[in-house]
Amino acid sequence: MHTFMSIIREPSIIIAIVTFLGLIFQRRKLTEVITGTTLSFMGFTMIKVGGGILGGVLTNFSQIFSHAFNLKGVVPSNEAIMSLTIDQLGADAAVILLFAMIVNIVLARVTKFKYIYLSLHLILFMCFAVTAVMRGLGISSLVTIIVGSVVIGSYMAVFPYLLRGASRKIIQSDEYTIAHASMTAYLIGTYLGKWFGNPAHDTENVKINDRISFLRDPNVATTLTMLILLLVSGLFAGSAFVSELADGKEYIVFILEQSAIFAAGLYIAKAGVKLFTTEIVPAFKGFSQVFAPGAVPGVDVLVLFDKSPNSALVGFLVSFFTGVACVFLFPVFGLPVIVPGIMACFLAGGAAAIFGNSTGGFRGAVLSSGFCGFLLCLLPALTLPLFSYLGAEGVTFADPDFTTLSGILWGIFRWF
Repeated sequence: MHTFMSIIREPSIIIAIVTFLGLIFQRRKLTEVITGTTLSFMGFTMIKVGGGILGGVLTNFSQIFSHAFNLKGVVPSNEAIMSLTIDQLGADAAVILLFAMIVNIVLARVTKFKYIYLSLHLILFMCFAVTAVMRGLGISSLVTIIVGSVVIGSYMAVFPYLLRGASRKIIQSDEYTIAHASMTAYLIGTYLGKWFGNPAHDTENVKINDRISFLRDPNVATTLTMLILLLVSGLFAGSAFVSELADGKEYIVFILEQSAIFAAGLYIAKAGVKLFTTEIVPAFKGFSQVFAPGAVPGVDVLVLFDKSPNSALVGFLVSFFTGVACVFLFPVFGLPVIVPGIMACFLAGGAAAIFGNSTGGFRGAVLSSGFCGFLLCLLPALTLPLFSYLGAEGVTFADPDFTTLSGILWGIFRWF
């Protein structure tokens, strides 16, 4: 079990195995098998490394921002709550993950939902959330595993199917689709853009004055955006706090470095995405021919960020500031304060804006990412009591799909 959990925690290994099997099933030459497997593993590892760099900068920014504006509350963090509850929930969650993967493959083989969810690290978090809800209601391990496997396995096949049209519009291909933990927000955001937006005003085609034409470069735009956010937050937090966080490094030097490091992390992640998709898509065809003929791989949303960099940046900012507004609004309505998860705002908020932009242009991007930012705060606040018995103080599950599914299962099984 320990070995299985270790493998699942490293999605790059899962990707390498899928690529290896796909190339073997296609009877490719040994050199092609070695090259394809290595490059897919390397590409996904680059995504992980880039994500780690992004996470480090966003963690520092979160601490500076929270100190600057005296924000104290619950932080949505899947990684944190999983690490705190792994002894309580880990065994059942791992078994659910295994059988959910099998259910996903079976459904992709025998139904019209021919999509296989490859972002398995996100599904592991979902398994923990479902296990937590079921065990909190006193449901036995056996029933928890059966229900969790069927429900999550079905989700893995059905939701990428529901998102297929919107994904195709952005990717311009059916070779792969999006499988992420905020697909609920993306689906709704797509319709918000369609109903209230104007696709003629594409965020990617926004005209920029020649004096600020340097903003056309996404790396420059990302660096300057983070620089402004860090500078403003740092001014309110105080140079002493920032220098202490930076281990004595000068305030302005640290801010400048963090801005550039963030842009570098995003650059590495996007380069990894390009390398990864180039290898996994053709290899996956060999894998699916054996286990689920005609199946389509569902991959992480980072594959979209290079296609719509302006929308991703708009989505991050709108989602984040929506979360900040919720910090001050929620106590008025008796809800717990949810500190905006910066990484969730960047990934889910950015992706939501890309989906909203595809159907409703700039207005759709703003509406979709704003709605996503609201869900990233509201759903953790509403479902927080469901996980209180775990004793994981100050953290809860983050993404809309986890919290929505948790609430639905609680609403059904509390009667049993």
